[in-house]
Amino acid sequence: MRTTTITDELRLATNFRSKTVGIAIKDRGAILPAGHTATAAYWYDGVTGNMMTSNFYMNELPAWANAFNRRQLPREYISKPWTTLYPVDTYIQSTADEKPYEGKFKGQDNTSFPHELAGSAGNAFGILSSTPFGNTYTLEFAKAAMEGHQLGKGPVTDFLAVSLSSTDYIGHQHGPNSVETEDAYLRLDKDLGDFFKYLDQKVGKGQWLFFITADHGVAHVPGFMQENHMHAGLFDDGAMMKSLNAGIEKEFGFKKAIIASYNYQFWLDNDGLRAAGKLEEAKAYILREGLKFNGVANMIDHHALGTTALPEPQKPMVTNGYNVLRSGDIMVLLQPGYFDGGKTGTTHGQWNPYDAHIPLVWMGWGVKPGKTNRTTHMTDIAPTVAAMLRIQMPNGNVGHPITEVSH
Repeated sequence: MRTTTITDELRLATNFRSKTVGIAIKDRGAILPAGHTATAAYWYDGVTGNMMTSNFYMNELPAWANAFNRRQLPREYISKPWTTLYPVDTYIQSTADEKPYEGKFKGQDNTSFPHELAGSAGNAFGILSSTPFGNTYTLEFAKAAMEGHQLGKGPVTDFLAVSLSSTDYIGHQHGPNSVETEDAYLRLDKDLGDFFKYLDQKVGKGQWLFFITADHGVAHVPGFMQENHMHAGLFDDGAMMKSLNAGIEKEFGFKKAIIASYNYQFWLDNDGLRAAGKLEEAKAYILREGLKFNGVANMIDHHALGTTALPEPQKPMVTNGYNVLRSGDIMVLLQPGYFDGGKTGTTHGQWNPYDAHIPLVWMGWGVKPGKTNRTTHMTDIAPTVAAMLRIQMPNGNVGHPITEVSH
């Protein structure tokens, strides 16, 4: 994390009197939003079933956190099967419960409700993350942290950053059209309602600002798309890299021109290829031959983005995602509905609306009633919060305040 966060800027603006706390199932979901200067960050240890932290923040957990862990809520949550919150025949936004393109829980031979959670194969407490009760647990810990850190009780603004990780795990495993995903959001809606009531009681109505968004969307599961006669499929970057390397070796006598593949990008042995006088020829070969693979829509030389013909909104999205020190040399853009993954569940990573279109809801202190369909970006959230709190924007800010939000 090379820049300040909105939480860092809040701490700086108040001479570190503000408290900033990050909470999530995932470690990165707690650590990154809380910032470099965080009061604390806490995340879930699936081995022990406890919330944990790091000595970056403190040398031992506070007494209130140990008391929370002693409640052993994960054990309680997974002691019962995961059943639907409402009668399953009322889940009209879902496919049939049993589908071959959904992922199974370990040790189970089908994808249907009820899902037995107790005694799951391998890491017993880890399964909590892949159920709606992971979100319930996260928000219960958030309440404990509110009281433990006395958030909202002082003369300055505090910031509680909660990442609800379980929707991600559930979505990846089952897909966006599954009964599991619909049930997870119905339960999350109920959990958030309870949390808002808690905030009203502890902080006061009209005294807290809430926003909720997502870090990404997901593609429909290719099996679901194909079942409904739509274009979709799987892409294998490892097989593509192996084939392209074999072709370059045969064509130019250079072994392992592509040294790594990750996130739809290829990293080349630039020094070796340059020394052999084969860099441009190898690149041209990859850009040309890569287009022949199933599901590929385009191949892009990251170092020539300025002269690459790409339609809107692809070009600014690719450009904004490129880091000259870290990104690969060549990027693969896939046909809509394709992704690099397995036959069950889904994933993300492309420019398409199903990956890039995310919700953003604001509520509470200083928020005007209304809505906008104007394109805004996740990078606009931090400057909007900064404008509302009258503090500086993060030092790597590239977004703009969403003027429709606040008075």
